[in-house]
Amino acid sequence: MKQKILATIQAAVSALAIAAPTDDAKKLLTSGNAAGAAALLESTLPQHLADVEHNYLLGIALLDSGKPGTAVFAFERVLAIEPGNAMARAELARAMIALMEYEAARAELLQVRSGPIPADVAARVDSLLQELERAISAKAVLGGAAVFSGYLEAEIGYDSNFNTAVNANSVLIPLFGVAFPLVGPGRSQSSSLVGVNGGFSGQKRIGDGVDIYGGIDGRARYYPRNGDFAPVALSVGGGVRLTRGGDQYSVGISQFTYYIGGAHNDDQLGVYGQWQRQLDRSNTVGAFAQYARVNHPIIPALNTNLYLLGGMWARALDGNGAPHISLTGWLADDRERGADPTVGRSFFGAKLAGDYTLQARWKLFGSLTAQASRYGGQSVFFGVKRKDERYDLNIGAAYQADKLWTYTAQLTHTRNQSTVAINDFSRDLLLLTARRNY
Repeated sequence: MKQKILATIQAAVSALAIAAPTDDAKKLLTSGNAAGAAALLESTLPQHLADVEHNYLLGIALLDSGKPGTAVFAFERVLAIEPGNAMARAELARAMIALMEYEAARAELLQVRSGPIPADVAARVDSLLQELERAISAKAVLGGAAVFSGYLEAEIGYDSNFNTAVNANSVLIPLFGVAFPLVGPGRSQSSSLVGVNGGFSGQKRIGDGVDIYGGIDGRARYYPRNGDFAPVALSVGGGVRLTRGGDQYSVGISQFTYYIGGAHNDDQLGVYGQWQRQLDRSNTVGAFAQYARVNHPIIPALNTNLYLLGGMWARALDGNGAPHISLTGWLADDRERGADPTVGRSFFGAKLAGDYTLQARWKLFGSLTAQASRYGGQSVFFGVKRKDERYDLNIGAAYQADKLWTYTAQLTHTRNQSTVAINDFSRDLLLLTARRNY
């Protein structure tokens, strides 16, 4: 009888050891015995292939004991179960650095850093990015393979004022003292919409902490109620980025072209500069400047030169949901190139944005943008200087089905208040999008 009891106790102890080896593994890792932790976790792996914590700790133990190749498989098992596990993806990047797969490690780290992550994970990612830079410099990996990425996006929705025109049926013209009726494109038009967007970008390391980058982005929409509108936008740009410690400096050139119904409506050719610094594990600050030559081929009298300065601050907050907030501000002078002073304007604005992760795959986001514009000269027809105050409120939710597919629903309300009646409008835009990353 006594032997049966002892056998039962021994079986129970053995079962507990198999069921919960992670606590012992953590103690071994804390004491610096990574090899012992790896041996313990590997011995019980067949019973815990689908256990996230088990595989994560095994990856850490293997990596710390000099087995990065095997560690990669452990972290990949974690990500197969939890694609949004930011810390596992960061440690996967650490294993890739050990394997000298630098570009793959960079892609993983930048993917983690661009998403909503807790402050401690952000600090870990920033540390690994610096480690990556040191590893690249130490191995003199210059002129390595370029990294490319792209996306394709389909959208459907509804636009209450796709031509951003006044919402009234008529407008009073003080010069003539009568109200003129508005028809066609002179008044707001609503419609359902379908659209397709796509882009392609790449970067290549050319020196110690020096990258060149470039990309192209295209967007097209179709409004069934007005097939002639059909806006198409194309952006092309590129530049050079320098990374030194926690600072990043970028300079580049950009070209934006906009068509409506096949007609060349606008284009902007500009240069810009940007600085960004990681202050600590939670806070990032930056500043930017831009000059653009803005052309309107259909009405050249509207051509301007744009000068813009701005700054930003972003913070990763502690707590559930890994909330992020950011604040961006700017001021600008959009000077007329012709003789009409009513074309030019000065403006300033700010944008407050944030996001909150509900679950591993769901994220809520929103932003509020406010901008005030002051135009030069007095309108002949309305007898006042034009002043605009514009507000944009955007709210939405995104579902990341896997690493490649994201589905988003968002609503944007725009209100532009103007002293010139034909520029006073409101707009509501509902969009449902499906995005595939490459």
